[in-house]
Amino acid sequence: MDMQGNSKRGFTLIEVLVVIGIIGALVAILIPSLSSARNQSRSTLCQTNLRTLGQAWGLYSDENQDTMVPGRLPRWKGGGFANPENHYTVSTGLKYRPRWPVLMQPYVGAPALLKPLTYRDRQNYDSPVYVCPSAADWTDERNSAYGYNYQFLGSHRVSGDKLRKLAQRSRIRNTSKTVVIADSMGSAAAFPSRQRLPYENAAREEHRRGNYGWLIDPPRLEPSSSRAGGSGSKRSAPDPRHRDRANVVFVDDHAELLSLHDLGYGVKPDGLVVDSGLEANNRLFSGTGEDTSPP
Repeated sequence: MDMQGNSKRGFTLIEVLVVIGIIGALVAILIPSLSSARNQSRSTLCQTNLRTLGQAWGLYSDENQDTMVPGRLPRWKGGGFANPENHYTVSTGLKYRPRWPVLMQPYVGAPALLKPLTYRDRQNYDSPVYVCPSAADWTDERNSAYGYNYQFLGSHRVSGDKLRKLAQRSRIRNTSKTVVIADSMGSAAAFPSRQRLPYENAAREEHRRGNYGWLIDPPRLEPSSSRAGGSGSKRSAPDPRHRDRANVVFVDDHAELLSLHDLGYGVKPDGLVVDSGLEANNRLFSGTGEDTSPP
């Protein structure tokens, strides 16, 4: 008690613990909401990225006599990196066998690669528009966060010394039901969820997330169908990284958030994506709205 007779009293230990408990309870309530809002924001930004890439895909076709962008330009025999025929001119320089994002970069408004190289097969993207915000470290152009429906839209063939079978956009009959680009899991899709390894830049293991993510195989494959990783490799598929759904952009440039089942993929209970069976169908990939086999 002081000279005026007033009593000074601090908080008791019990009162302090009660306040701490209340604060802890409030934090526990708020964190899921904040996390949900953050995830929603990333998903929305991802859709924005995909729509930007989808618009660029259409502009590429407009500027190239209706030809859809190839998944990748061909490798001509002899020399590999040393063969000048495998060096292609892109908007920022010469690039060894550029992939579809680099070919589209003049229409995106931001370069995929500021300094493309002729002596390297893979580089890291220089702009975030090519990277999903929910997979921000997936910057490797080979192990990419976004994959292309290359088998139906960008699958060109080399015959002799010429590029044949240039796919035409005008042949797509159902533009609102044909996938162009989507969140990609890469070849890890061909393994049960528990066997998939985390993403690693420049990695090559087929069961690692993102491996060969730059291409997406359609839901139903024939035994003779090619795979994103080439002959004998595992299949790739979209990545349902946004609350068990994947962001997808269609030919008419609208974007949707869809499950693998919505997209026509057959998925086992353990998460493995099958090549056929389990109602796998290519209706949203073929361009016709029908379940046709890959070309």
